[in-house]
Amino acid sequence: MRAEASDRSEMVNQLLIGDTMEIVERQEKWSLVQCTYDGYRGWVDNKQFIPFNSAADLAERLFLDAPYLWGGRSIGGIDCSGLTQVCFKALGIWLPRDASQQATCGNEVCLCDVQRDDLAFFGPAPTQTNLQSSNQAIKITHVGICAGDGHIVHASGCVRIDMLDSKGIYNEKAHTYSHALYSIRRVTA
Repeated sequence: MRAEASDRSEMVNQLLIGDTMEIVERQEKWSLVQCTYDGYRGWVDNKQFIPFNSAADLAERLFLDAPYLWGGRSIGGIDCSGLTQVCFKALGIWLPRDASQQATCGNEVCLCDVQRDDLAFFGPAPTQTNLQSSNQAIKITHVGICAGDGHIVHASGCVRIDMLDSKGIYNEKAHTYSHALYSIRRVTA
């Protein structure tokens, strides 16, 4: 962040990955922004940030194809609940760390009412064994961000976009369901 809209102006602050800001004024090359965390105002070159309005946008633009890493929360490696936590944090929405904990946040919605940025929670992929014991409680093992038009952004092998339907996540390349849908929840600030 610079004091004036110029590369030669003094640096007054830094925005780091995950920091959020409000655009106060936008010009052709520069934007006057205010950092959400500390309230500092300064000018940022427009090519140095990516504006987004949703968690799915952030996941698709910044994290797509990032490798899966259990416990990871960065572009260098990220797990499913780390992806949802980081993307929602950038929107100013706090989520707990684990998918099973996140499954208690917000309000449940049905698949017919799903919206972009709703969180979808999953158990293990359907098998003959767990189909027969469907009256048992499902253990939440996975979470993803609904991306609209029957798609979901999630971290499984890498951050990817797959199909979402009433059965769960359908991997078109593998022609199989990878996770069984448990619930969908809407979390707002």
